[in-house]
Amino acid sequence: MPTRQTNISIIRAFVDAFNAADLPAMASYLAQDLVADVTQSDGSTKQSNGRETYMGLLEKRDIPTVRPRLTITQVADVNAEQVMMMVEVRAARKGRELHNFAAYLMTLRDQRIERIWMVEALPAESEEFWSR
Repeated sequence: MPTRQTNISIIRAFVDAFNAADLPAMASYLAQDLVADVTQSDGSTKQSNGRETYMGLLEKRDIPTVRPRLTITQVADVNAEQVMMMVEVRAARKGRELHNFAAYLMTLRDQRIERIWMVEALPAESEEFWSR
C-alpha cells in the first residue's frame, strides 16, 4: 500500500508535469477512469469523465504555448487515499495576465489520480482569460 508521502509525491509530480507542459507525463498520473469536477465561470462544477476527456480540456487551453504556472502553496494529506492542495495560478497570453488561486482534492488509488474536485477563487476571471 502506498504511503501518504507517496501520494503527495505523485501530486507534486503531476504539477511539475503541468508546469513543464508535458501532457503525456500528466496523463500518466491519471487513472483511465478519472472523474474530475472542474470549476465553471459561475462557480459551479462540471463533471469530466475519463482521462482522455480531462486531458482534452487541458489541451483546449494550449498549455504548451501559454505555459501557465502552478505554485503549490499548501498540501494537506487528508487520509490514506486523499490529498488536498492549494495552488497559485499565473498565466499570460494575448497581452492579458491571470492571477488566481485554486484548491484540489484528489483521491489516489494504485498510484494514479482517480478523482479530482477543483474549486477556484475567481472562476469568472479565469474563464474570461481562457476563453479569448
